Amino acid sequence: MLVASIQAELVKLRRSPVWVAFVALPGLSALIGSANYTANLEVITPGWENLWTQQTLFVCYFFLPALLGAGCSLLWRQEHQGSNWNEFMVQPVSTLDLVLGKLCAGSLMAATAFASILVFYGFSGVLLGVPGPFPTAQVTTYLGLGLLGSIVIVAVQLFISMLIRSFATPVAIALGGGVCGLVATMGGFGWIWPYSLMQSGMNSNNLVDLSSGTILQVVVVSVLYITAATAAASTWLGRHDIVATL
Repeated sequence: MLVASIQAELVKLRRSPVWVAFVALPGLSALIGSANYTANLEVITPGWENLWTQQTLFVCYFFLPALLGAGCSLLWRQEHQGSNWNEFMVQPVSTLDLVLGKLCAGSLMAATAFASILVFYGFSGVLLGVPGPFPTAQVTTYLGLGLLGSIVIVAVQLFISMLIRSFATPVAIALGGGVCGLVATMGGFGWIWPYSLMQSGMNSNNLVDLSSGTILQVVVVSVLYITAATAAASTWLGRHDIVATL
């Protein structure tokens, strides 16, 4: 049944322009970051690490949280229209599978964004003639932890978008969460705030010492958040008979 739920969610998004946004915004962030990198070569050390910090700054703190919030609102928009909620709730599928179907679809959106980040990062680094070998192991760690942190945002935003029928309000919450995440990370509390985990994992501003202990901490807390948000959404669906209105 889970596979059917995932397929149903992907069918809704098949012709949605949201996929373009998950490629375009990382591209815009890479463009801005490349411009900043070349403009500041007199004050920063040329290299892949500094290119990474410049390119991921905007996408990590502003673009991606809001974009994930929009994607999660989109995943619930159809259910919040007319009597679609009733049809959604009478499907012969468990509430957990319904929520997991949306979580998998949202995670695929996040994966699309991170794949785009990697492609733009590598391509622009070659074009800019960045010295040194490509930091494969380091970037793999950043992307893996960042993707896990982004799934935390997806899980939390899906729960919020399930409760709030407005499309824009959850997006604003996601954007605010990303900004607050920057404050939390700067204050040393990035491993607590759910919107900071992606930022901590990507280490886009060199604010986190990604030691083995820190990596384990980010992974464990991320899994706990994803599990808690998914369980909360599934429980809410199972206990509340919410009837959508026209």
